[in-house]
Amino acid sequence: MRVTTFALSNFLLTYALSTQVKLAEKQTQEASGLLSSTYGGLGSDAGTLVDLEVSLARSESYAYAAEQATNRVEVMYSATGSIVDLLTDMRTEVSAASVDTSDIDTFQDTAASLLEELESLLNTQYEGRYLFAGSNTQEEPVDLDSYTATDLTTADTSYHSGDDTIISVHVSSQRTVSYGVTADNDAFEEAIRVLSYIANADELTDDDLETIGDMLVEAQDGVIAIQSGLSLDAGSLENAQTEQEELIALTETSIDDIRSVDLATVAVEIAQYETQLEASYAAVGKLSDFSLLDYL
Repeated sequence: MRVTTFALSNFLLTYALSTQVKLAEKQTQEASGLLSSTYGGLGSDAGTLVDLEVSLARSESYAYAAEQATNRVEVMYSATGSIVDLLTDMRTEVSAASVDTSDIDTFQDTAASLLEELESLLNTQYEGRYLFAGSNTQEEPVDLDSYTATDLTTADTSYHSGDDTIISVHVSSQRTVSYGVTADNDAFEEAIRVLSYIANADELTDDDLETIGDMLVEAQDGVIAIQSGLSLDAGSLENAQTEQEELIALTETSIDDIRSVDLATVAVEIAQYETQLEASYAAVGKLSDFSLLDYL
């Protein structure tokens, strides 16, 4: 009787090597937690993954833009809050001056100091941008060196070197949010005009002080209204950022669903392949022990 073992041994070795490749693949998946390190290993899901990754990058860009704009609005809100406080201080000085005009020089010096502070606040810079300059963000919007208010009734924005463009930011593919305010706003102009007039007037009458008091109230109300608008801008931007962050979380989950493996399932498959591999090599070992002489 003739016993032929070569073909069977060759088949078992081929099967064992194939099993070993599959085992190595599953061990790599277990170590990395990923179905594949390449798009090619994802089969028909590769295209879906690419689309999701593009969507994720876009959402991250929108969320970042909304966050940066929110930060700018918050700085502007803080600056306008300081302007409100500044005008409150000036109103207090005006009330005092209405009672006693004997120290008018100190009164005018106070106005000049507050005017300088107001100029600085409207030239607030954040991350290299002048926030109250409209689209001309690289140049200080307010320069009072050559500005002097000569009367209380004539509006004058000659101090302003920016423009009146309200900045906007894309927070989604279909939505844009406008935010901020420029230094030539009526409330700012009126505040600058009245402070400059006080600081530079040759004399101040009781009628002037009464008009100045009314103008300061009007300017302050206007700045408070600006603050309210900035608060609404911040709310819109924060909501837009939240929407994008929620979309980012959902997209990341979808990406993980495509790329990740079920580690419990992989562990079971590894155990099965190891068992099959051991059985294959054991069978090859037994076949190699067979000898034709044993049957002669």
